[in-house]
Amino acid sequence: MFKPKQAFFIALAALTMLGIVFATPPVEGLSHQGKAALGVGVFAVIVWMTQALDDAQSGFCIVTFLVLLGAAKIGPALGGYASTGVWIVALGMVMGTCMSSCGLSKRLAFLMVSKAGNSARNLYWAISLITLVMTFFIPSLGAKTLLVLPIVTQMGLAFGAEKGKSSLVKGLVFVVTITGTMYCIGILTSHAANPITASLVQTATGHQVAWSEWFAIGFPPAVLMGLIATYILYKMYPPDVADISAGHDEIARSLNEMGPMALKEKYALVIFLATLLLWATDKLTGLNSTLVAMMSVIAMILPGPQQVMNWKEAEKKVPWNVYIVYGAGLSMGSVLVSSGAAKWLAATFFSPLLAFDVRLQVVIFIWLMLCLQVMFTGAGPKSTAITPVVIAHAVAVAALPANAGMQVTSFVILVGANMLHQYLLPVSNLPNIIGLATEEITAGELIRTGAVMSLYGAVFSTAMVYTYWTWIGLF
Repeated sequence: MFKPKQAFFIALAALTMLGIVFATPPVEGLSHQGKAALGVGVFAVIVWMTQALDDAQSGFCIVTFLVLLGAAKIGPALGGYASTGVWIVALGMVMGTCMSSCGLSKRLAFLMVSKAGNSARNLYWAISLITLVMTFFIPSLGAKTLLVLPIVTQMGLAFGAEKGKSSLVKGLVFVVTITGTMYCIGILTSHAANPITASLVQTATGHQVAWSEWFAIGFPPAVLMGLIATYILYKMYPPDVADISAGHDEIARSLNEMGPMALKEKYALVIFLATLLLWATDKLTGLNSTLVAMMSVIAMILPGPQQVMNWKEAEKKVPWNVYIVYGAGLSMGSVLVSSGAAKWLAATFFSPLLAFDVRLQVVIFIWLMLCLQVMFTGAGPKSTAITPVVIAHAVAVAALPANAGMQVTSFVILVGANMLHQYLLPVSNLPNIIGLATEEITAGELIRTGAVMSLYGAVFSTAMVYTYWTWIGLF
């Protein structure tokens, strides 16, 4: 049964959608199909912002309304589910579940922590390194956070830290949630928002974003950003424990309980290393990153003594509601582009930016994405709703004679990667919610730390626009 507040926002979303489609006067450059697509888009943004509907409900509503209101036929309205982007999200969840299930991810994390020595300062860097390594191996930010945070809280217990009182544990929680998100900026398969951006680019321009292409653009800045953020968090939350040898004793005990690597772990490690190799060489092999992920999943669920996980187990642990909402969101994004609604929005709201230098335009969009984090519960919905407009604007920028040779794809990737800066509010990002659930940090601490990290992220990316991204020829 709907709660009154929930019912209010659903009614608001529906009335706003119908008002845009049927009550607004004719608008030059915006067809009925475009109006319908825009109306559905506004409906989606309202229910996503207010969480009036859960993921699956909003996904089904989006597809239904696209068809009923005349924005698209049923085929295009379901087209998002055939997108490589939504499949890489689903397959990534299966891969992350397999790695966690066989114990490989936990073993790797324990081994890296055990090498940190007895210095609390080194522990910050060890946890940061773990999140970086896991960003390659676990194509799911939520799964990565759920893996690493228990290690942090487990060590806190070993230190004898009182829950919610240790500055060391607080700092490490933020290292996991914030730098773990920042590292995702550099890897196409690490966060749902990245393949969503890549899929919308491919639909709009025909350009297929390779894993290696995204890596070359995003990974060096992402690593540097995360490492600097680790140092900032160390200064914000200086360790209140000088000797962490007790924590290492706990880690050693955990490793001892796990015993030697089992066949499943060794097999999973080989599969993941092979997957990373194929992703990194996709331009040489011609193998799409989604196809590689599918091959990886097939290898891990194949029957036999090496089987990492059977499908019955995998399907129960994967949140398929995410697949439903992202598939519907990609359909909506494609219809916004094909109907001309995205082009109309870009021309209406962002045409004054066309007179500016391209790099300055990218910077303006980066800061705009930062501000919009207060409106969206996650980078995925934000990417789905806004990327079509960014693409339309980038196409308009590239069409100007002064910008001949500008790469539309690069413009969109830079803006899309910066959609991930969602640190400010508890509902802004799944890691924020998971971090609060540990009861080691408070909502006030999250907001204060998130504000610092949000500003830092935007400033850092602005600097990259005028340095690294210019140096590699994106402008």
